[in-house]
Parts: sequence; structure tokens; C-alpha cells
Amino acid sequence: MKKVMILGASYSLVPLIHAAQRLGCHTIAASIPGDYPGFAAADESCFCDITKPEEVLQAAQSLQIDGIATCCMDVGLRSLGYTATKLGLPGPSWETVQLCTDKYKMKQAFVKAGVQTAAFFQIHNEDELASACGQLRFPVIIKAVDQMGSRGIFRCDTREEVFARYPQTMAATAKDYCILEEFLTGTMFGVEAMLEHGKLAYFLPLGNVLHQANPPFPIGHYVPWTEGAAFEDKIRTQIECAAEALGADNCPLDFDMMLKDGEVYVIEATARAGATCIAEQVGIHFGIDYYEAIVRLCTGEPVALLFGREKSARVPCEVRLLEAPADGVVQKIVPGTETGGNLAELSFNISVGDTVRRMENGRDRIGQVIVKGNSPQACRRLLDGVLERIQVQVGDA
Repeated sequence: MKKVMILGASYSLVPLIHAAQRLGCHTIAASIPGDYPGFAAADESCFCDITKPEEVLQAAQSLQIDGIATCCMDVGLRSLGYTATKLGLPGPSWETVQLCTDKYKMKQAFVKAGVQTAAFFQIHNEDELASACGQLRFPVIIKAVDQMGSRGIFRCDTREEVFARYPQTMAATAKDYCILEEFLTGTMFGVEAMLEHGKLAYFLPLGNVLHQANPPFPIGHYVPWTEGAAFEDKIRTQIECAAEALGADNCPLDFDMMLKDGEVYVIEATARAGATCIAEQVGIHFGIDYYEAIVRLCTGEPVALLFGREKSARVPCEVRLLEAPADGVVQKIVPGTETGGNLAELSFNISVGDTVRRMENGRDRIGQVIVKGNSPQACRRLLDGVLERIQVQVGDA
């Protein structure tokens, strides 16, 4: 029986744990102690700080694991790459994860490899910030380089706004620098992909539903993204170039991209499966269990053939994160409908009595809806009906 270490024990890792168990693996949930559902789901718990690569490596060595994986979050990505490299296991390399978890280093690698990406500057202080403002056209975007879910990231329309946001960005990062970059205006979309032995096992462009914040960020995705069909060759070129720039292999890849004036740009990429229910969406679309594909890949089993379904047979689907109507304490949750048929999932990761807040980034999700159908339009109609019937009442503590 193969031993698979799952980095993280939050609700988003539970499907990955269950997938490994279905494949006959002994599962080990690795995380700091806490009331995390992954500990109950896994066969074994390993209490360690998954942000510390050497600590995870020592635990992995003592447990004699055969594979290591994570998904939906970057917290354990450096430890995953470090451990996979040191133990000779399939997965992104230590070099790759260092680039994926630092947007400045990532962008440097993109430029060197010829990836189309937004112009940018590294910023250590206000003098460098002033210089960069003089070389970029507004609007611009200021970014913490080591955060996910839009934390420490702000669109700025004026120089004054840049300087007002700079302290907030630096407060969000553990680095002594951030980046200021061109704000690309166009159609933002996602791409989910998987690399196996240097080749794309598949890639899937995803239409985005954006939450209008600063900056806007995806709270949903839909496939197929028909608007992007004419640009698939350009999308493939850019993701293959970006994967080579990162040195990525034997891992999932999650991209944020932009279509602007008929050209495809890579905003950023990371070497793990995406959040926002993307793993579920990929699975529905291809008629597979994508979490099982992730486990197979990390244990050295072949995966490319799993994605062979013809385009005409792929299933349209849409996912949407649920958000709280206000800040406060949850008083009542009424789903409004039962799952089944083309409503693939309606679930909440909150309970009555929990404190919630209005959505500011992806971590504020309170649940998710996943629908499927015979067309993107049918999916949207079903999704809109489900959302109308959901009631979440929030009040004061």
C-alpha cells in the first residue's frame, strides 16, 4: 500500500484525501494542530508546519512516504517541491516552487523565456516606487509577491493611490519588496493544466465570473469558454512557454491569464490545482475524478489517457463561490434546493454561529455551487435559479 502525504488538512484538502483512499493509498494529513476536517478524513495525522520545508521533509522521511500532494492553496507548495526533490518523488521541483511562490522571481523567469506578460518593476522603497510610476502608464497594480487570493494586491488609477496602497501591500508580505506592474485591460480568464514527463496531459481554458473588488478576482468559472476557442493555439503556446520558464513538470498547473487585443498574456501561474472548485469542474468536464488524477501523478502512475474524451463529449459546467450578505454571525442557512441531476454540488463550509464577512478575497467563501448541463447557457440558467433560492441570514453577535 502506497503512503501519500497530503499537505494541509482544511476542507479543501478532504476530497484529495478521499481520492487517495479510493485508489488504495494510506493517507497522511500533514498540518499544524487544529480542528481541521482533514485529520478525521485521513488514515493518519502528522503534526508539522507545512510552511517549513525541512520540517516536512523530516516527517516524510520518517513516515517513508511514496507520494506527496496538495491542491487549492500555496501554503505547502514550497515544502512539497523541497520534499519531492530531496526524496526523488514525482512533483514540482524545489526550483519551480520557489518561482511559483514569488511573483517577482516568476515574472523574471517569464521575461527571460519570452512569455508574454505585463511590464513590471521590483519595489523596495518609495524612491523605487516613484521611479516605477514614472515608467508605467496608469492604471497599474501593486502586488505582494508571496500571497494568494488577491491579498496585498490593489489596482491603482493614480500616483497618489499607489503611495496610499504601498504600506498595505508591504504589511501583507513577508518579503522586503513588492512589484508594481502594468494593469492589463482585456478579458481575464483561467487555464487549468497538467504536465506529465515534460508534456501537457491536457489544458482547459476557463471563463471567469469576477467579483468586482480591487482588483477584481474570480468567484466562479465556466467551461467551455467559447469566447477563447479562436485563441487556443496562442493559449497553448503561452502556457507551454510559461511551464518551461518555471521548469515545471509532473504537476498540475493553474494559470491566471488575459486576452488583450487578440494577444494572450500570462498574469501568473502556480504548480498546483486551482481553487474555486476547479478540480471538481475539470473532473465533470472530462468525466473523470480529477483528484484521483492528482494522486496518480504524485505516485508515478500515468495520467494523460484520462483526458482523452473528445471535445464533443465533454460536459459543460459552471461553479460559483457563495458569499455572505454582510459581516456578522450566521443566524440561518436555507439551501433552498436539493442536489441531484444537473445540480452536482451545493455545500457550505460554514455553520450557524460562525462569524463571516463580506467577500474581500477567495478565503471569504461560505460555500459553493456546481452545476452541469448540455450548454453553458443551460448551466447559467440552472445556477441562477439555485442562487435565488439560497438564504443565508447574518446578524450581530
